[in-house]
Amino acid sequence: MHVSIVWHDKSFNILLHSSEGKEAFLEIKGCRIQQSQKGEFVSAPSTKNPTTGKYWNHAYLNQAFQSKVLDLAKASQPKQEIELKTFSDLGEDIPF
Repeated sequence: MHVSIVWHDKSFNILLHSSEGKEAFLEIKGCRIQQSQKGEFVSAPSTKNPTTGKYWNHAYLNQAFQSKVLDLAKASQPKQEIELKTFSDLGEDIPF
C-alpha cells in the first residue's frame, strides 16, 4: 500500500493507493496536525454533537498508520511565508 498526502491550506487529504503511481482507492479529506499534551497527532475529520458538545470522528487511524501519516504530512507541509515589515518598506513619504 502506498500513502500520499495532498495539502489544502491548513488541512490535508490522505490518499491510499494499491501501489505508487496507481489511482487512489480511498481518500480521507480534511485531516489536520494537532497539538496535545502528549505531542502531535493527526486529527481526522469530525462532527460536533450540538447536544453533548462531544466530537465524533469520521475515520479512525490506528497508532502505526497515524505515525506514518504524521511523518509524511510534516515532510510535505508547505512552509508558511512570514511577511516582515521593516522601516525601509514604509517609503520616504512619512509626513513627520
